Amino acid sequence: MIVQTHLISHTAILSAISIGLLYLTGCSVAPSTPKPHSNTITIPTTIPTNQTNSDTQALTTRPLDKALQQCASEFLEKTQPTMTAKLSQKTYPLCFNGFAVMYSGVTKTPIWVAEHLTRQRITAAKTLVREDNFHEETRLPTEVRSLLSDYTRTGYDRGHLAPNADMATTDSQFDSFSLANIAPQTPDNNRKTWVKIETQTRNLTNQYGSAYVVTGVAFLTPEVKRLKNRVLVPSHFFKAVYLPSQHQAIAFFSPNDDSGTVEKISLSTLKKRTGVNAFPSLPSNVATISP
Repeated sequence: MIVQTHLISHTAILSAISIGLLYLTGCSVAPSTPKPHSNTITIPTTIPTNQTNSDTQALTTRPLDKALQQCASEFLEKTQPTMTAKLSQKTYPLCFNGFAVMYSGVTKTPIWVAEHLTRQRITAAKTLVREDNFHEETRLPTEVRSLLSDYTRTGYDRGHLAPNADMATTDSQFDSFSLANIAPQTPDNNRKTWVKIETQTRNLTNQYGSAYVVTGVAFLTPEVKRLKNRVLVPSHFFKAVYLPSQHQAIAFFSPNDDSGTVEKISLSTLKKRTGVNAFPSLPSNVATISP
């Protein structure tokens, strides 16, 4: 199989994709015609990456974007994850049946996806037969939209952030195959390591009745691969889980490789590493679920 990827530096990525981009200040995104959400017009000098010492203001609690109001039930206390300013540039909030997405026009992947899982939802999802129907997200502008052709003959799987196995209806199952919910993932990580994490999350939901889940990607290495000179390959995937009945949380953190490595870390550690505060309405010292 031919692997069509390119190694590029952070600066090279932005010089290639940032020229001519317009950042819209304070705009909301209507589900039918999404527009980038950004609070700055500064063209970044590095790709979206983890938090820096001077990049903390964007991590405070904030209300839902207008475009996410119709899927507010997917968020703990109707409060969306917060990100550093770098990660927030050129993002597109999108509502789907059963989950919400913050899509990046820079990486052409989701930055995070939010779900509210319940025991009833997981039970209903087991009755559905998987029907693969990967499709491009036409609500996104063509210039930032990932394409089916981006993934062909690359050696990478189209990895779901909100997994198909979490979906309780045919509509939500179809939505889970939108490329706005997809990021490049190594085959072993997608089919082995990550499946175990997704299964463990559903098991926790069944055990305790309900879970809020935020799944995301991180770009933490000095050089980043890019599929077809377009879609950035994450260095890591994470899944943050909060159990309301237990007032406890945990985050799974795994490199996007075939090592099978998974770390179980606190939400505060996840925020320090990735620049994403998965559940900003929780206190910083929320108890961590015992592994």
